[in-house]
Amino acid sequence: MKLFSTLLAISVSVSSFATYAKIESFDAKVKVQNTVVLTKGPDDLDFGTIRAVADPTGNNQATLTINPEPTANPISSRLDNAPAIISIIAQGKPTSFTVSEVVPNARLTISDPTATVLDSDGQGLNEPNFTVSGWTYFITTGPNANTYYTTGSPNLTADSDGNVSFNIGATLSTASITSSEAYRDTEYTGTFQLEVAY
Repeated sequence: MKLFSTLLAISVSVSSFATYAKIESFDAKVKVQNTVVLTKGPDDLDFGTIRAVADPTGNNQATLTINPEPTANPISSRLDNAPAIISIIAQGKPTSFTVSEVVPNARLTISDPTATVLDSDGQGLNEPNFTVSGWTYFITTGPNANTYYTTGSPNLTADSDGNVSFNIGATLSTASITSSEAYRDTEYTGTFQLEVAY
């Protein structure tokens, strides 16, 4: 009887501490975004309105440079190399880009566009075109605002919200091909691709 009482006491003691658990499942996830969000501003790179004469031999080129710094005066500068000539009728302007949704304070690099030519609509085989080179970048927002982007030591740095903006300038050159044709009174255009990455 004493043994039975002891077992009953142990049983009651164990039962009073029993627990009831419920198991529930859940998911885990992560989103990878290695590509930056790059948005072009409202204006394209514009070399303005010019008078242009190409060297018929293609040996000499006149140039027109658009400065990416928005307060530069003048924004365009030219260099003749007779018989090639560029004369400015109306000033051009740089284009702008904004980088967003990147790692806060991340340092980014810019790769120059690879396309180099501006053609006219219906460009003939013997007609002169223009080439674009000498890409330059001016940082307009972010920790390094109001400085030029340096390729060798990238200084395009996002702010604490993961945003940074910059302008692009470049140099336009008259044709380097042999051509007996003159430039036509029309618009010369080209499409370029810009890459910004971590």
